[in-house]
Amino acid sequence: MFNELSIWVVEEGLDYAVQIFSELNIVRGGPNMLHAELLGIRRLLNHTIPWDFCILLSEQDYPLRGNAVLAEYLWVHRGTSFVSVDEGECERDVSYQCGDRVVSLSGGVQYPKIPGMRYASGSQWFAITYQLAAVIGTHLSNSSTIVGTILHDLITVKQPDESFFQAVVLNSEFCSRYSDYTLHWTDKDSMREVRSLTSEYNIMSPGVLIFPRDVAKVSEVRDKSLWAFFARKFDNSLQSTQLKDSLDKLSKQNSRKVWTRVQKHQVPALWRSLARLTQVLASSFADVVSVDRLQRNVDGLFHVQTLQLQLGHGRTTLLLREKLAMPSRSSSLLALRIGCDWNKTDLVFDGDVSAVASSSSGLYSCPSLWAIVHWQMSKKPVSEDLLLVWIDPGGTPMQHAPIKISEHSVLVWHRYTATQPLSPGEWTLEVQSMEQGILARRTFFVYREPSQIPWHKVKEFFDVLPS
Repeated sequence: MFNELSIWVVEEGLDYAVQIFSELNIVRGGPNMLHAELLGIRRLLNHTIPWDFCILLSEQDYPLRGNAVLAEYLWVHRGTSFVSVDEGECERDVSYQCGDRVVSLSGGVQYPKIPGMRYASGSQWFAITYQLAAVIGTHLSNSSTIVGTILHDLITVKQPDESFFQAVVLNSEFCSRYSDYTLHWTDKDSMREVRSLTSEYNIMSPGVLIFPRDVAKVSEVRDKSLWAFFARKFDNSLQSTQLKDSLDKLSKQNSRKVWTRVQKHQVPALWRSLARLTQVLASSFADVVSVDRLQRNVDGLFHVQTLQLQLGHGRTTLLLREKLAMPSRSSSLLALRIGCDWNKTDLVFDGDVSAVASSSSGLYSCPSLWAIVHWQMSKKPVSEDLLLVWIDPGGTPMQHAPIKISEHSVLVWHRYTATQPLSPGEWTLEVQSMEQGILARRTFFVYREPSQIPWHKVKEFFDVLPS
């Protein structure tokens, strides 16, 4: 297998990014699984390619969605590690690996815990940030640090790979910067206890996903569990390969870009203010021939409005991509958006975003104004009362709107219902918490005529990119 992988890397021209190494004898349930993960992290930290997330995968995992959707999901969750944490359930049966076998030295008796240390167990599969990986890689060999202490403590107990990252998260500054939803989905209904020939421990393992038995189950996960980007487990059998082929087909189909032609009156702000935009970017004035809006990828949840503009001068094409307002500090609130005509079915704004018309009718209009809050999922029961405060250009709060957050509040929307037409100028929306103060702030611009929109506001609210 090592030789096959090495040849594959060379043939595919991937040696600039992919490293193949084999240094450890890994026996399930023993310490070398964790050692291999930590060795991989150290290699990544020394790699020349910059990265933001490290995701643990096995040969029995397979992607459920396209890479672009995963990148979008991780971008919105930047700074957040994904580690499954079941606090207090860490098994501490002292074990030892001897050759190809892992044996118990304590007969199931729990090894004493370090006073004050928070322990947990959970899924082996994780996706951690560069920052967390760097802390682990830097302090791993120093037993006087919390990371080194945890490694020294856990490396002699059963399956340390299912408790090390959990303990590091709980006992470090990253305790407020993780999600207990991992990126993996496992068929819990097919879990069974497996007696390994190389271990004294019985291990729970899911059944192999095959076609056509598991098609409906996997399809439901793709439709309803938008946090799941990998499924397990698969093998190289014909039926399992057929299911993987069907996943490839769905991912490719759903990741295909679909553009919808937008009428001039539907995006007046961007349409009419492009004289200034094209002057800066194309060094000349140009007429906007057409505008197309990118439809939301059905596999994705964190879609941002993207417009493709065809300019008459030289047939130049530009992309205008909405910027999200992100919280200034660590929070379960991920992003905040403002726009017109929220489509509750497709989960997109059918009208302008960030720069909106003051009136709800007429040539330049915003029939309904909405605030959209993206929130981080949680497995633990969550109930929090927050306040949305709409503030006009003069600093006067125009509406206070209470919203309730639960563990299922992945996407929360609220319609502005106070006085209209809106006062022209820069407005502010704040999300406030009784305990933490202001969680996030989004400014947006209200205009009567598109010519009122300052160029610096276009740059503040949108990324302008070549097509």
